[in-house]
Amino acid sequence: MAITPLDIRKKTFTANRHGLSKTEVDEFIEEVATEVESLRKERAQLTEKAQELTKRTEAYEKTEQLLKDTLVTAQKATGQLREDAKKEAGLVIEKAKLEAERIKRDAEQQIRNVGDEVRALEARRSILSDEIAAVARTYLAMAERMRDRKPNAEAADSAKRPGDKN
Repeated sequence: MAITPLDIRKKTFTANRHGLSKTEVDEFIEEVATEVESLRKERAQLTEKAQELTKRTEAYEKTEQLLKDTLVTAQKATGQLREDAKKEAGLVIEKAKLEAERIKRDAEQQIRNVGDEVRALEARRSILSDEIAAVARTYLAMAERMRDRKPNAEAADSAKRPGDKN
């Protein structure tokens, strides 16, 4: 039977000629002692359980903090990776633009070079054409002179021998 503080306060003992009944007082003291012993054991168990729960709670709190720290670190790392990736992408794009610009400049230079070569070839063709035309005119003039010569003059020329005197 559980003794409450009210039971203890209201407990009365029968009086006899020597005072209170020793048996009742001893029984009551035994009940109170048993109840106090039971309460102490329960209190010790509860204290132990509270300590265990406190340790668990602390462990959970440490784990929670570790998880929070890990999450923050992961978020920072993710942010840093994202930022690094953006920078790298920017560098790759910039490098590609520079390479494209270089290729464009090289192509434009090649176009200029080919244009220069074409102009040089056209000039050379013009010169060759003029030279061929001059040669052709020379041969045409020679052919005309040969045609205009008199047949007798050719015979006289052929009759003359080198070393002959006229």
